[in-house]
Amino acid sequence: MADHIAARLHAPAPKRILALDGGGTRGIITLAFLERIEATLQKRLGRGDDFVLADYFDMIGGTSVGSMLAAQLAQGKRVAEVRSRFETAAPRIFGKPRWYERPRFGIFRPRFEAGALTREIKDAVKEETMAGDGLKTGIAIVMKRMDTGSVWPISNNPAARYWKERPIPNSNRVRRGNKDYKLWELIRSSTAAPHYFMHHAVQIFDGLDDGLGEGKFIDGAVSPHNSPALKLFMMAAIKGYNLGGGELTKDGGGKAWDLGGDNLLLVSVGTGLYSSRTRTSGSAAWDAMQSLQGMIADGTDLGLILLQWLGHSGRPWVLDREVRSLAQDVLHVDGREVGPLLGFQRYDMRLDKDDLNIDRCADVDDVEMALLRDMVEPGNIRRLYELASASAVKQVTSDDFPAAFDQVWHPATRIGEPA
Repeated sequence: MADHIAARLHAPAPKRILALDGGGTRGIITLAFLERIEATLQKRLGRGDDFVLADYFDMIGGTSVGSMLAAQLAQGKRVAEVRSRFETAAPRIFGKPRWYERPRFGIFRPRFEAGALTREIKDAVKEETMAGDGLKTGIAIVMKRMDTGSVWPISNNPAARYWKERPIPNSNRVRRGNKDYKLWELIRSSTAAPHYFMHHAVQIFDGLDDGLGEGKFIDGAVSPHNSPALKLFMMAAIKGYNLGGGELTKDGGGKAWDLGGDNLLLVSVGTGLYSSRTRTSGSAAWDAMQSLQGMIADGTDLGLILLQWLGHSGRPWVLDREVRSLAQDVLHVDGREVGPLLGFQRYDMRLDKDDLNIDRCADVDDVEMALLRDMVEPGNIRRLYELASASAVKQVTSDDFPAAFDQVWHPATRIGEPA
């Protein structure tokens, strides 16, 4: 069980990571880019329609809606199938219940009932566990534990420190292993956006009654990792995450993936980028919520700036008015130039008329642009898909996937094979 995942994750470089942002119904933007990526890889590698993203990427990770998409892709589904399910599920998930028509409930209770969300997640990924044979490649789901404040990136790496259950000494308690978590309960946790959905309780320790063995989880977006690209790079580069399958010890140990522009490719896909402007109000709750949303954007910006600085990007984004795209910055250590630690490619669509990226602005007026930013409006899906598909044609090219990464994983031989 999970032997094929261990063999793939622990094999030598090159390695490829796909990171998918959170963003509610704006996940359709991600799907438009993924369709273009899938088609581009099929053509570049000379493969047919049966070649899917799980065949190319060794790890697919996501936060919030990105986790729901990532899980289905890791199961070997084609992007068109995932998109069809998304378009059907979104109106059910974000339907307004009758009690929400009374405004006071928007303060004291989540905006949407979580039952529909849970049903749609279960319908998409079934009862698959993290150790299930239905997963074709590596997966990582980013969520936040509300009761401890810690970020939880859980992967299906069989060499991870918490992969197996761990008895607690001198007690009847047992900590569940990552292998035993079901995909749906992790996705439900990662999509539990405060204000919109109730937090999700996950059983962490067996042997405790009255809910004492549970952890309370909320959306991974309420952390620096709504865009999980930086966290996934850290998982690849830090020995303690042990994606290379080394020997773990009490003081650390483990083995990381090899770094370098020809060893690691990280592709990050967003859900709509825009400059946020808001006004303060007389409501402390409103100001707090707006501040939180700003912090989510800050985390995304920080991750992208770091990755563009540490890696090589064919078309780097201008993310800061002062430092621009970092295209001219080269990392130096002890006065010596250090080559890129990874190849990095970011795809996204701007949802404003930002003057830093005039050529990437969608051809819509400001009023419609503002409406399209709503992340819980299913009525926007068709228009967003149309705009994002056009943007993907301009952004995604075959050159974004260097020849060094053409050697894709083959489960029969358990080694990379030339395309």
